[in-house]
Parts: sequence; structure tokens; C-alpha cells
Amino acid sequence: MEKTLNHVAGAFRWSTEKEVTAIEIAVSALAMAVPALLAARGHHTGLGLIGGMAMSGTVSHGRLRVQAASAGAALLVLMLAAGLACGLGRLGGAGQVGLLLISGLAGIAGGFDRAMVAASIRFVFYLVMIGGIVSTTTAYPLFIFAVIIGGALFAVVLHMLMAGVVEHIRGHAAEEIEEERKPTAKQKFNRLRRSLMEPVGWQYPARLVFCLGVVSLIHLFFPGHDIHWAGLALVLLIERRPERLPLRTTQRVIGVLFGVLCAGFLSFLSLPAWADVLSVALLGGARPFLRARNYLAYSVVMTPLMMMAMGSADHALPASALLDRLFATVFAACLILLVNQTTIHFLPQTAAPKA
Repeated sequence: MEKTLNHVAGAFRWSTEKEVTAIEIAVSALAMAVPALLAARGHHTGLGLIGGMAMSGTVSHGRLRVQAASAGAALLVLMLAAGLACGLGRLGGAGQVGLLLISGLAGIAGGFDRAMVAASIRFVFYLVMIGGIVSTTTAYPLFIFAVIIGGALFAVVLHMLMAGVVEHIRGHAAEEIEEERKPTAKQKFNRLRRSLMEPVGWQYPARLVFCLGVVSLIHLFFPGHDIHWAGLALVLLIERRPERLPLRTTQRVIGVLFGVLCAGFLSFLSLPAWADVLSVALLGGARPFLRARNYLAYSVVMTPLMMMAMGSADHALPASALLDRLFATVFAACLILLVNQTTIHFLPQTAAPKA
């Protein structure tokens, strides 16, 4: 009982380790709100915010050159994910098989190093999200791609302009960070190759593909339900090393519960387009701050944003989708817990160390 209470208390714990500047908050808000405002004229508000959402939090701190390289890499990841999603989204069963294969390859590539871990998760997340949008809306895939990448380009330009202003104000006094000795690309590749010679090296991509495959099969039997939401939840919740009861899973489920209530309230108000854009700005601005403080609170603000992104490509999100997506999140969490338990039972050495 005490362990359960500690686990729940940990889900609400507030962190103050990372600093979040007012500039980061402003850039995050504008990066989503401005493209959403422009896209709102064609009733594509949700598509407009995806590019800014994808680029938020992907740019490293430090010198302008380092930030530009980080932003460029994140943009390439999004372009690749969006391009493949637009190509596979309307191929039916063949597209689903292709998505599973590509997701598995991304999961394997994530074992290269830490930067590749984050990039592979973002890649699969937007592959699933944009693929779901393409398959469920009437908007042309090329148009969807153009709106998303246009928003992402705006976010990159905005961030780099603000970073340049900050660096100029500080008198180019960028902090010199002492470089640690890092393994070479060849060493990283050899380590990845060695890991793939054992079952442990395959457990993450196997869990990822299996869970997404289950979601795809369920979609065949229940096409009327928005099962793509479960796919997004799976990608966000599956860790590279399995845990019996991951704290993030608890935070995500509780956060989505409150987020669905928030989205339901916004849906009930039937706000005009300009008010929807204002909501995007407020939620987008809160996103980087809450992400650094508490994942549960971050999940609360992300839920309405993701619902807008997936439900406003060419139609308003129906109220029935609120409960549908809540159930999909709970299903995804239960599936992950089951798969984690099974993996730890057969491969105990893969389990994440206890905190």
C-alpha cells in the first residue's frame, strides 16, 4: 500500500531542476499559434499547429551554430516522417504493414546513441500521427505535408531569430562547455551491432512493433473507433527498457483524463476560429514549462493540442471522440504493462533499474 501511495505521489511531484525562460515559452506559443491562425482560414487549424509542436523542445541550447544544427536535424526527421506518412496513409493494409516495418527499423536505429533515441521516438510518433490524419481526412496528402512542414519552417526561423537576438544582447558571450570524451560513430555502430546479436538488443523494437501491430489488428475489427490515438499513446509510453509499472504511464493516463475533460470543455464552448488559435497559443506556451516541471501536467495540455491536430484537418472533432480517446489511452497503458511484464519474465536482464 505504501509503495502504491509513493508511486501516485511521485506522479504529481514537481521538478525545478531545469530552467525554462520566457523566450522559450513565447517561441513555443507563437510557433504553433501563427501557423494555426494562417491555416484556420481554410479550416485546417489542427494541421497548422503540428509543425510548431514537432519542433518545440528539439533545439539544443548553446551557440547559434549548435542550435541551427539541432533544428536542422529535427526538421529532417519531421520531413522524413511526414513524407512517409503521406505516402503510406491511404494504402490501407499495405500501408499499415509498411508503418510497422519502418517503426521497427526506427526502433533499432534508436540504439545508436542518446540523440538517436530521441529522434527515433519523434520520428515514429509523427509517422503514426500524420499517417492517422492522412487516412481519416479528405485533405490531399501533399497539402497536409506542405502545411505541416511550412509550420515547422516558421518555428525554426522564429527560434533562430530569437536565439540570434539573445546572443547579440549577451554580447556573444556564449558559455564554453567542456567537451567530454565521446565515443566515435564507428564505436557506436559496433556497440549497436553487438547488441543486435543478442535477444536483449531486439526487445524494444519487438515490443514497439508488437503493440502497434495489435492496434492495427483491432482497427480492422473496430474501424469506427479512433484507434490511431492508442498508437500515439503507445509510442509515447514505451520505454527502451521495460518497467513493471512505469511512472510515466501513470502520469500519462491521469494527464489524459484531465486533458480530455479540458478538451471536452473547449468543444462544449464551440469557440470561433480566433479563440481556437488563442487556446493553441496558451496551451503551446504552457507546454515547455510544464514539460520541465511535471509530465502529468504536460500530458494535460498536450491532450487538447493533439486532439486539435488530429481532429481539425477538415472537420470538427465530435464529442464522442473524447471518451473514445480516453479508452484508447487506458487500453494502450494496459497493453504496455502486459508486454513489459512478459518481457521482464523471459528477459529479466532487460528490466530498467529500480529508482
